[in-house]
Formats: sequence, C-alpha cells, structure tokens
Amino acid sequence: MKPSICPRCGQPSDEGLCERCLLQSTEIMSCPPQVEITVCSVCGSVSREGHWQAEDVTLEDLINEALHREVRVHADLKKPVLSVDLSSRGDTIYVAEVTVRGLFKGIEAEDSCQVRVKILRHSCDRCSRIAGKYFEGLVQVRGSDRIPEKAELEMAREMALSMADSTFKRGDTFAFIQEIKDVRGGVDIIVGSTTLGRQIAKALQQRFGGRLLESRKLVGCKDGRDVYRTTFLVRLPRLCRGDVIWARGDIWEVVGFDVKRTYLNSLRTGARSTLSDDDAEQAEILGSRDGAKSSVVVARDDKVVEILDPQSFETVAAIRPLHHDPEPGQEVLVLKTDRGYVLLR
Repeated sequence: MKPSICPRCGQPSDEGLCERCLLQSTEIMSCPPQVEITVCSVCGSVSREGHWQAEDVTLEDLINEALHREVRVHADLKKPVLSVDLSSRGDTIYVAEVTVRGLFKGIEAEDSCQVRVKILRHSCDRCSRIAGKYFEGLVQVRGSDRIPEKAELEMAREMALSMADSTFKRGDTFAFIQEIKDVRGGVDIIVGSTTLGRQIAKALQQRFGGRLLESRKLVGCKDGRDVYRTTFLVRLPRLCRGDVIWARGDIWEVVGFDVKRTYLNSLRTGARSTLSDDDAEQAEILGSRDGAKSSVVVARDDKVVEILDPQSFETVAAIRPLHHDPEPGQEVLVLKTDRGYVLLR
C-alpha cells in the first residue's frame, strides 16, 4: 500500500494534512473583541444574566472569570491552560492578553489573542432602593409594662444588622435595613423587605420572649398589584433574662424564652421549669443578676451559708443552691432581695 503524504509539506501523514500542518491551519481559540462586566458602583455587586449578585471578589477575578467564560477553545485541544495578562487603560477599560496552551493531536500548541474589557458601573436595584428611602417593613420593639433595657435594645440592633447581612449574602437582594432609630419606649427597625422584617421579628421574640403582632397597610399600586407595608410589633415581656423572681413558693432565675414560655432555673435546687405568659405576669420580681454583688463566705451548713453583707460587711445568712459548696474565704456572687440573700452560680 502506497504511504500517504501531507499535501502541504510532503511529510508522511496517516490521512490528509499531517498533525503539524493541521495545527497551523486550525484556529485553536477564538476571542470576542470586547467583554463587558457590570458592577454596582455603590456596593460592588455583579450583574449576571440580568440579576444582581453580591460577591466578595476582586475586579481582576471578575475579569478572569469573564474571559474564561467567553473565550472558546477548540474541542481537540487537550489539557488546555488559559492565562491572562491584564493591563489597565483607565478606571473602566482594561486590555487582556489571553494565551492558551495545550496538546493538539499530540503536539504542543499555543495561541493568543487580545480582548478589550469594559467595566460598566451602575447602581444595583438594592442600592437604588436604599438611596430612594424605599422600605416594605417596620419592626417595632417595645416593652409591655416597662421600658426595654438599653442592653436589650442594643442586642436587638445587633441581631437585626447581622440577619440583614447574612440574608443578603444568601441572595435576598432587598434584605437591607433602611434605618434604625430610637423612639420613645423602644426602637424602630425599618427594613427593605417584608420577609426580612418577619425574620427579625420572630428572632427577637425567640430571644426575648413576649408577643408578636403583625399588621399591614395598603400604600399604593405598582404594575397592577397592590403594594403593602407591614408593621411587626415585638412587645417584650415583663420579665428579662437574668431576673430573679419568686413563684410557686421558690426563688428562680429567668434563663430564657420561647414564643409562649419563660424558662427558669431554681436557685435552691437547680431544677428547671417554665412559666406560662399568665404566670409570668404574676411572678414577683426580686432583683436581677445585673444587681448582684461580690461577697465572701464566712461559714456554711447544708442549707445556708454565712457571708459578709457587700455594703455593711455584717455577717448574714444566704440561701445556698443545692450542690453549690463554696468554702469559707471563697468569693461568691450574692443578690440581696426582700426574701433574703441569694447566692448565684
């Protein structure tokens, strides 16, 4: 059988052009003349297929990603490696020298092209709404028959900001807080979406207890649909975490809440229990862990310990929690109440 030769170079070839001549006549990569990337000028979010996405990446990474997506490599090029050499031509224009290397029909191959990269800077939907003072929900934090503590309101702010940030990063474009403002009797949290407002309100109720009321108001019409604004009233309970109370013939510390219950620890036995909303309203508040003072143990027996009064330094008896065995001379935390002195763990 007569051997086949390459019609271009005359070298032996299995069929038609040899691999080297075939490589010379083949375009192993194709590049668009220009690539455009749209970035929010305020928050840095990136527009992908018409949708804004929050991404913590550098502009160089975005350009590299876009070039890897837009540059086409021949299907017969094996183990392709794409490299990009980027140079700036101003704030919004870059020139990318793109090189691809790989194996084509068993021969090392390399090609390059130049792509103009244009950065388009616009304001994303989220930032446009923030700038326009847009909001859909209002979370009101109030007390029942008391003004919320400063620490409670500060925690409410921190929880709201943290939830807005995490929800936005999970893809909710309108999860933003328009404003947090102190008002008489509490704080108002103005949010960009009803969904975020409901999440914050439920989280605050879970953390502090109390009641959650939801109402909405028609404020207009857009694209043929009614537009509502929703108000979430979180009314904090009478009791606070850390309160020391008298209920059911025992002294308890409030340690937590859920939607309809108050969780307690007995300061005598260490037992756990709960109170309903009605029982919590009737409980006698003796003090709070925040009001406890440091003292020193003088002596102890099975039920009480003798300590020094933190103010008068007189020796007084204090209720000792079960399984809490402080030694004489040991420093302890004590709360003075109308029902005597109580040691806290």
